Amino acid sequence: MVDNNCTECLVPIYDYSIVARDLHHVWDLDDGSRTSGVTLAGGGANLAARVGPRGLVQKLAYKADGVLVAQIGKLKPSDLKAPRELIHDLTAFASSNDYRAYRHNPSDLFPTPGRIAVKKRWLAPHRVGFAEWSWQSLHPLVFKGIKREYRSHRDNQTALLRTLNLKIKGKPMAILVNGFSSGHHLMERVAWPMREFHRLGIGVSLFALPFHGPRGHAFPPEWPQQDTAFTIEGFRQAIWDLQIAIRAMRDAGASHVGVVGMSLGGYTASLLATVTSDVDFVLSYIPICSVPDVMNDNDLVPGSGDVQRALYEGYREQLVPITPVCRMPKVEPKRVSIISGAYDRLATVQHGKRLADHFGTELITFPGAHLVQHGRAKAFRESLEGFQKKGVLPRRGWVRRRKS
Repeated sequence: MVDNNCTECLVPIYDYSIVARDLHHVWDLDDGSRTSGVTLAGGGANLAARVGPRGLVQKLAYKADGVLVAQIGKLKPSDLKAPRELIHDLTAFASSNDYRAYRHNPSDLFPTPGRIAVKKRWLAPHRVGFAEWSWQSLHPLVFKGIKREYRSHRDNQTALLRTLNLKIKGKPMAILVNGFSSGHHLMERVAWPMREFHRLGIGVSLFALPFHGPRGHAFPPEWPQQDTAFTIEGFRQAIWDLQIAIRAMRDAGASHVGVVGMSLGGYTASLLATVTSDVDFVLSYIPICSVPDVMNDNDLVPGSGDVQRALYEGYREQLVPITPVCRMPKVEPKRVSIISGAYDRLATVQHGKRLADHFGTELITFPGAHLVQHGRAKAFRESLEGFQKKGVLPRRGWVRRRKS
């Protein structure tokens, strides 16, 4: 594992200055300059800190996450390259014209979709959800060199959104964004605390991230992956589709539309909050704040020693423009909420704390972990009711049924 606290200079294995020249600066959406107070230099330094569990449930949750991290470390895509070959690819990528355009034209990174035709069909009663919304998902690519490979995944070219409510008009709606390797609608209906949304009168729509659920059939999913350009385009496509989904819910008459993401989806929801203000609320649940940092925290960066360090720093540098904590927020603090598990070993509570600090909001924690999410209902209740108290969401009168 890379030691982020090491202050000694590593002996370079080759000249990596092209990739690392801006490593300690932050991306500003407005003009490309670095003006924010958050820097990548301190990004991963404290993220690996662990909280020791005490109770039986907490210990089980903590151990379950340990198994999860170990299993993720064993996932090896069939086309996985050797570490030194990955470094060569990073350097070549950083020297390309497309990469320069990506770094120096921030206004073009996340374009606002025009009017996209959205199809709606009612589902049979035994299906998950009442209606399915779909549209052709062909966002404009920045990296033309991967166009053939990226577009070859046919299922990923159709975006999907399933509503779990018959009535949308006049109702607040939450678009739920899945985590890594999830996205199947039946699984998502079980994965989320639906009762808390229903209790507060918030409708729910299930969104599928690119290459996940019905949009992909590989395990592990094709995205995110070792190819940096492919990973960047996946996040760009996710933001493109979410903007279309938000508009579709508004066109259907929703009074408020928010985005709620879990894990990788939490990262994506946070990224959305730096792209557009056209979202009424954003809730990021058990999120990661940086893809390279979560890889480093869990010893998932390939190689060892200098090679591993070079890869880690290269990935951090190249993903700056799509890293939420390196971008200026577009959504005001009262409309953002972050929830982390106190014993989460994958997306540690430090990830949530860094996101909360960046967006200027309070971090809500629950006594669970990434897999065993003990106590999450209370955290969701606190978060959603917090939106109501701040006037972000309308209040709904709720009367508890008395026991006879």
